Amino acid sequence: HKERPRVFCRLKFALGFTDVVLCTKDCILRLDHAYSVSCMNDLNGRAAATSDSVMPTLDSGLPRAEACTVCIKKSDASTKIGIELGMSSDDRWVIISAIQQPSLASQFPELKPGAKLLEIDAGSGVHVRPSHAQACEIIKTSAGDMHLTVAPLVDRYGFIVDFEEFQERQASRQQVRQENDELRKWEKRVGSVRAWRRYSAKKPEKLRARIRQGVPDAVRGFVWKAIAAARAPSHFRQDGLYTGLGLREEAISDRAQIDKDVPRTMTGHVFFRAKHTRGQESLSRLLRAYAAYNPRLGYTQGMASYAAVLLLYMSEEDAFWVFATVMEHCDLRGLFQEGFPLLYHYYDCWEALLRKHAPKLASHIHKQLGDFLSLDNFDYAQMQKEGNQERFVIPAMYVTPWFQAMLVGGDKPAPSVVAPRLMDNILLDGNISVIFSLCIALMKGDEKELRKQHGDKLAEALKTIPQKIVDVDESLARAYELGIKEKHIFAPASTIDPEGVENI
Repeated sequence: HKERPRVFCRLKFALGFTDVVLCTKDCILRLDHAYSVSCMNDLNGRAAATSDSVMPTLDSGLPRAEACTVCIKKSDASTKIGIELGMSSDDRWVIISAIQQPSLASQFPELKPGAKLLEIDAGSGVHVRPSHAQACEIIKTSAGDMHLTVAPLVDRYGFIVDFEEFQERQASRQQVRQENDELRKWEKRVGSVRAWRRYSAKKPEKLRARIRQGVPDAVRGFVWKAIAAARAPSHFRQDGLYTGLGLREEAISDRAQIDKDVPRTMTGHVFFRAKHTRGQESLSRLLRAYAAYNPRLGYTQGMASYAAVLLLYMSEEDAFWVFATVMEHCDLRGLFQEGFPLLYHYYDCWEALLRKHAPKLASHIHKQLGDFLSLDNFDYAQMQKEGNQERFVIPAMYVTPWFQAMLVGGDKPAPSVVAPRLMDNILLDGNISVIFSLCIALMKGDEKELRKQHGDKLAEALKTIPQKIVDVDESLARAYELGIKEKHIFAPASTIDPEGVENI
């Protein structure tokens, strides 16, 4: 920026999170918690077409995560792992150019086109920065455990992406200017607790609209803490309690399930990508502490998705108290209680909303899945009047991970970049109505294709609905137009256990 000596320049630390953002008029330089550098200005990646005869060239100067290692088990030398290799534009690095689907390599989120191959540890020894010919030969002829160390591409949020996704997600100069202008406005609103309270009291509707549009990453942690503090009763947060809860974690019976679920949570983000990393350890401690804080509820699979997104924007203790607020004061506790009372209530709400906004699609789903499950003349509304619990079997086939894991969990998760935007809305609304809105909007957008599917193919297609999100802003805009609010999913008090938090 030598041509602009008077550029606006600022060093901003996101509150409670080791994220550094350097902003100028046309540029954002971001160092996230994995110490990966992302220059959002003038990143013009180059990718040649992939073929057997042409070696693709990829830009080796793009932002990447720290080195990470995966272990691929080859039963014998003839086993193919599904990796195609190319070279960087400067011919210095071997780079993954394609991953075949399905394959042994496709099981690892770190192995995506654009990732640098740094090292191969196979039966023939350790090979650091192998040549293209050498890497191809080792991968082709080795057998048994083969460890590949790579540096994958990451987007601006720290999520591992392939080269095509990276190009789609990079910001233009105009977008960066707009983001910086918006960030300066947010700085005035969140410059202090006093400024936040004054703005939220003076312009509540405008604030809600701004949050709906998405909170800038640099201030998202502060905004979440402020909204959570407003939702929780006074003295809800007890300073020092979190540390005490951590000392009691060895006695928690939920530890085995937590240790099982944490490695499967938000695996596409560099913060949580591998065992025993800072992110996984923080998430494990937070979940154990909450199980000690609320022993009656304990831990249930799915909670980790709600907690993980908080850790991306704030300290561990702050994340714990916001998570506790979400559980206790945003009506999520009933989703995880024994017997799942709120989950079954949400099944009924989902079916009612689907019949209202997409009646033909709802009828098609009931007819096809009812026949597939041998449920003759399936009529959800009538079964609900009769109190027939067999009605739950159809929504349970596909919507459960949407509610219990915030769309980003389960076997067919939404892109993880959706999670922060969903949490913006959950804290703002005090419920998960945004998940209902977003999923119905996605199904309406894909209705023609869904109505062509039958039986088990329809069931599988419904499970992949969260993966249909391409443009988060556009998808959420369509969701907001549906006008689904708290009154549409209101849960009677009988579905939420008012007790359970230990009085410590």
